[in-house]
Amino acid sequence: MFSAHSGRCPLPFQWTSSIITFLLIPLLVFANQASFDLEKSLSTSCDRHCYNGVCLNGSCVCSKGWVGSQCDHCYGRIKLTENQSQLIDGPLDYSSSSKCTWVIENEKKSGAPLNIKLENFQTECGWDFVYIYDGDGVYGEQLAAFCGEQEVQELSAPSGKALIYFFSDLAMNLNGFNISYEFNKCPYNCNSHGVCENSKCKCMHGFTGAYCEMRICTEEDEGKPGPCLHGGVCKSSRCSCTASYHGDTCQSPKARSVWDRVPTNNTLAGRASHTSVIIDDAIWSVGGEHFSGVHFEDPVVYNITSRTWTPIAVEGKLKPPARFDHTLVRYKTKLFMFGGVIDRRNITSALWSFDLHSREWKKEGGDNTDLMVPPLSVAGHTAHVIGSEMYIFFGYHPEIGFVHNVQIYNFETGRWRFGNTKDQVYGRFRHSSVHYKMDSGDAILVYGGTMWSNSQNNLTDSLMKYDIKHEKWTNLPPSGVQLFLHTATVLNGLMIVVGGNGYNISESRTKQECFSAMVQAYDIACKQWFNISTGASQLRRYGHTAVATSNELYILGGFNGRMLNDVWRFTPAECSSATRPEDCRSLADGVKCVFANHACVKFDPFVSYKQSFLSFVKNESPKSMSECRNTALRQALQVCDEQNDCMSCISEPGCGWCPSGDQCLPNDGECVDGQVMLTTWEKCSLTRDPPPPRPCGMANDCRSCKLLAHCNWYTVEGKPTCIPLEDEILLRKEQLDRELDRVASSSLPLRLPTTPPPIPPGQNLSYCPLPCSSLHTCTQCLQEQKCMWCPSTNRCINMEAYALSFAYGQCHSWVAGHAHGFAFSKSCRIESSNCSAHKTCAECQLSPECGWLDDGSHTGLGNCTQGSAQGPLNPSKNFRPEQWYFIDCPACQCNGHSMCNETRHTLGGIQEVCGECQDNTMGKHCELCAPGYFGDPRNGDHCKPCQCNGQADTCDNFTGACHCRTKGVTGNECDRCEQKYYGQPRNGTPCYYELSVDFIFTFKLKNEDKDKHATEIYLFSIPHKVIMFLMSIAWAVIHLIASVVLYE
Repeated sequence: MFSAHSGRCPLPFQWTSSIITFLLIPLLVFANQASFDLEKSLSTSCDRHCYNGVCLNGSCVCSKGWVGSQCDHCYGRIKLTENQSQLIDGPLDYSSSSKCTWVIENEKKSGAPLNIKLENFQTECGWDFVYIYDGDGVYGEQLAAFCGEQEVQELSAPSGKALIYFFSDLAMNLNGFNISYEFNKCPYNCNSHGVCENSKCKCMHGFTGAYCEMRICTEEDEGKPGPCLHGGVCKSSRCSCTASYHGDTCQSPKARSVWDRVPTNNTLAGRASHTSVIIDDAIWSVGGEHFSGVHFEDPVVYNITSRTWTPIAVEGKLKPPARFDHTLVRYKTKLFMFGGVIDRRNITSALWSFDLHSREWKKEGGDNTDLMVPPLSVAGHTAHVIGSEMYIFFGYHPEIGFVHNVQIYNFETGRWRFGNTKDQVYGRFRHSSVHYKMDSGDAILVYGGTMWSNSQNNLTDSLMKYDIKHEKWTNLPPSGVQLFLHTATVLNGLMIVVGGNGYNISESRTKQECFSAMVQAYDIACKQWFNISTGASQLRRYGHTAVATSNELYILGGFNGRMLNDVWRFTPAECSSATRPEDCRSLADGVKCVFANHACVKFDPFVSYKQSFLSFVKNESPKSMSECRNTALRQALQVCDEQNDCMSCISEPGCGWCPSGDQCLPNDGECVDGQVMLTTWEKCSLTRDPPPPRPCGMANDCRSCKLLAHCNWYTVEGKPTCIPLEDEILLRKEQLDRELDRVASSSLPLRLPTTPPPIPPGQNLSYCPLPCSSLHTCTQCLQEQKCMWCPSTNRCINMEAYALSFAYGQCHSWVAGHAHGFAFSKSCRIESSNCSAHKTCAECQLSPECGWLDDGSHTGLGNCTQGSAQGPLNPSKNFRPEQWYFIDCPACQCNGHSMCNETRHTLGGIQEVCGECQDNTMGKHCELCAPGYFGDPRNGDHCKPCQCNGQADTCDNFTGACHCRTKGVTGNECDRCEQKYYGQPRNGTPCYYELSVDFIFTFKLKNEDKDKHATEIYLFSIPHKVIMFLMSIAWAVIHLIASVVLYE
């Protein structure tokens, strides 16, 4: 069966001596069409319960703000006006990609205090957040960004209004939350120790705190117990305890440590990822992340003696940009601030100094873009001053990821240098580090953090020591608790670790690990970990700071769903509370004691108590069973630690040698960051060979790989990886040999490579893909495989750094997925924080910062703009309240291509629907282009005719990509021929496929998506002999497969 189409038919056959035979075979494709009965079931019962809707004809019809087959998942906006009520994400686990907004407002209770209570709460830590704002929009003060598992707690919205927004990602679906609210109530009812006035608790005499939760000594309590326990009495407005107890209210025996929340004149905004240093009795805090809508004072000073905060008035005009995840150290009369995240977007390498006398800032060094020399831009690093130098440990760089270098700055010369680059360690991010002195010199202990290993981000519980003098890394016993955003300080010979975040998406975690209240201690001399009892659930937090005095530890701020501004003081147990040697040795609650001269006293590492202990101190390895807890691990560490070379180490049973760091460890342990441990003497080198270069596998991106001169970034089996140059040569040779063998064994031509062209070796970083941080639009960001876009911060970041970069809920939603064209442009538009990018009211209201301003034409036209329930953020002079839609949307929403008509709803109500769509549009809301047209007709835009060069009848009604009807014709405008096809489709002629004589051809028209609209194919053949020949065609169409057999 042959057919011809006018305008697309080839020239007639001509049988001459130079015959070219064209064979036209239009294939008529028949598709099975299924007809469906569009009538719904007449049954009024539903198989499953409709939680937030009604059952209609066997299906759940959801109320506003709810979706799902059972109306069991929140989505959209709901307004709550009752005096008291509750809001939930749904009766079951919440769904992926939730976007739910509740506005709590009662016009009759205008100005009345609004109390919000978390009844129960469980979402994915660091990814799924519930945001609470004071007021009817996101432009008021942000009160919270809750995630993880939260305890029952209450908070107040002073304006008497609140907006609550919930966002979940694609990964985990947990129990969700139940939040209640009530007007005319302050949190916790002021603990029955105050009255609620103007949304705040006015405390009774003798009580203080935001909720009157703290009992304090007053003048009337002088000489009386007041709040003091265990026989203590009030003296000078504080408790004076008996000899056996301590704490602000004498609540704890001195044989145990005690935590006290210190009353302050707390008017400061909460902060996290700030920095603190102690100078005399003052704690200086600089920078930090904070919630929007708050008055943030920076820097501020906390006085330990007076228990007061004081903002510092900065002199001069020069001030550094606001930042967090930076470091702050003191050298002589100046504070030095380095690195961090500025403008909530960029990571800097700038160094600033603050003169403590003149109170002026000075920029000591600008940003460095050269990755070969320091200083590298880092955030989440740590810093210490040793002598006249500042040591910067690790951190995250936006282009090369986790920095493994130690960067060193000399205050006197103003010069930077890298420390030891030979030891093979991974970089860390948001770890902790402490400086301590030993007889052999200064050392730094680095604990925890997150790092890149085994091709993924991993939290770590590792503890490493950096020897300043020899610039060597060695491994110490791990804690068994993986943490980042914690703190560590040295007190009484112990490294004390407080709080942190232990959530790891790749592992099952316990409920407490998102916000840890754990307090751990590491005995530096004995190399032993143990826990310190706390009992203070209010310590659950991360992103706080910690500083130590001679005998106390202070915790400031942090984040637990709220930005905290509190101060906690840790007082260790007192050695004098023990009178017997065995009790003295067992005291370990924040202190290390020794029984000497018939008394239990605090251990001083620089005092000689007896010979065995002196030996213990000098060698930094326990020799006396009486001073350290005797465990199998301690004994093994002691034996191995005494060996100073590979041969002697291997000779000891149970020991292994770590070449990187020159360290002898128990062979069931690990070398620094999992490097190879030598356990047989044959592997020990007789001569001291130079250390091997850094393994290529420790680099996880192109730039960090290219910085290693012996490595290159190469695609192996479709996956880019960092490999040695020798391996790359072998892989290229193997690939070429396989292709040559294939060509030699067949008549097929040499194939073009399907992998990206290899990157030339060398340290030219321009060959690497652009780093995510350099991409400033959503569409640019999504074109790179490892990048994610955060609309609320307009920031493109590497996927490995998402949860690390937005630990405080700064990103209200995100877009990811390597895509091209329409797919990612649509995602970028829907998730955009730029309100004007949204073209419909429904899409507009998915962004909590936006509302819809209708133009009053009853056609659905309008604008999406910033605003709250009250109205636009910046209303025009002609604004009318009836134009503003923040909770609901105008009827119909016909996108300017029709008018609303009234029709009767099946339940008897009146429903307005769009009339006949005009302007070549179609759809319930005239939101689509009609067949033969394309574009985005929403909100008054136009549809254009398909441009297909006569090769298609239809095109994609959004992108305009033509549905080419002829196999072999391709291109968005059907303007090109596929490989092995010939023709000029731009001229309206088809593309032809050449048939070779004596071959069997099979064409599967519907086998690929690109051919799903193909209904015909054009073939031609050039005979080998100029003679008359008989051409016979046997062909059949079975399930859209065409077979053509041609013979001479």
